[in-house]
Amino acid sequence: MAKVMISVPEELLDRIDARVAATAAASRSAWLAELAERELSRPAPEEMRSAVRRGRRVFARLGAFDSGAEIRKERDSRKW
Repeated sequence: MAKVMISVPEELLDRIDARVAATAAASRSAWLAELAERELSRPAPEEMRSAVRRGRRVFARLGAFDSGAEIRKERDSRKW
């Protein structure tokens, strides 16, 4: 496993240590590694912006509609 040295403000380190103590993290390093992994697994901001643009184009093509009426229609069409 690689080791890195980072500099963070003392106040931030205190907050990190408090969070680590309040969780089941084995250590500060383990918690920071988990946090980095979680962040890196999220879509990149440009991917999110692109997805939002695509969604907006789809909804623009749909025109105006009553979402409540559509939900009721879908619900009422179910065979229970």
